[in-house]
Amino acid sequence: MTVIADWLDVTYSPENTPEQAVTDVLQSAGAMHLHSDNRGSTWRVGVGVCKIQYSGHFHRFSASGAVLGHLRASGVYMDYLSALSESPHQVTRLDAAHDVATDAAPIIAKLRKRYPRECHLTRKGLRTKSILATREDGKESGTWYVGHMSRARVTARVYDKQLEALDKRDERIPPRTRYEVTIKSDIGPSLRDAAEPESIFWHFASPALLKRPENVKRWVSGWGGGWNYVREQPVLAALVKSRIEASADLQSILALADRADCLDWCKQILLRTIDGFERQHAPEASPAFEPTPDMVAYASKIA
Repeated sequence: MTVIADWLDVTYSPENTPEQAVTDVLQSAGAMHLHSDNRGSTWRVGVGVCKIQYSGHFHRFSASGAVLGHLRASGVYMDYLSALSESPHQVTRLDAAHDVATDAAPIIAKLRKRYPRECHLTRKGLRTKSILATREDGKESGTWYVGHMSRARVTARVYDKQLEALDKRDERIPPRTRYEVTIKSDIGPSLRDAAEPESIFWHFASPALLKRPENVKRWVSGWGGGWNYVREQPVLAALVKSRIEASADLQSILALADRADCLDWCKQILLRTIDGFERQHAPEASPAFEPTPDMVAYASKIA
């Protein structure tokens, strides 16, 4: 199985962030805006959460592994990275993960025996720790950590994905072990590493955790120069159309209004809400919207 990015934090100057470009990509993947205030905003993306944090010194865009997985499944993961790259930035956390189709219990047992106190992912050894539980088959399994809850620049964990799926989602999957390495900003990870995480994963996972494949490129900070990916700019009118038509919240509201026999009243509320938005955001009169032929063609393609 390949290596994937399983968490990504990117930090910006408060004066220059690509928030609009990023949220456009999230919405193209069906994201739902959950909350905004002066401290940031939160988006539900699939079953994951993407948070945009505001402070006086920085803005941080943080996407969980579930978010990145949903973006990959939706075909817009590279578009997301491209949007993040539009402003000067620093990757402050990157998790790179690799799964093997093997039962985790004996793997964790071997790691605990090999590294009872500490393990070296870099020159500095880090404390090891295990959190285990007894599975249905009577075997002990769970998670083995290197540098758990520390401020180390590189940490790792090896855990039982099969057990996690059963415990968290009551889902039964074949045996699977996940090896995951977390790299912080001091090491110098980049968006290229988020796009192609194999090199940075094996640089730190081998030889302590796994044997490095022969065909993996050697990693150094800044390898390959700058990273660039040209994304197709979304047609915003078509994006609005698809978001409205795919909105589960809107469908639930309409179904509730239908049960209450007040669909006409619901229409009036929606129109008043739109009018209020127009007064707040567009105080000056503007010409009526007319979609261009490109917008119409794109809307027809995704309909």
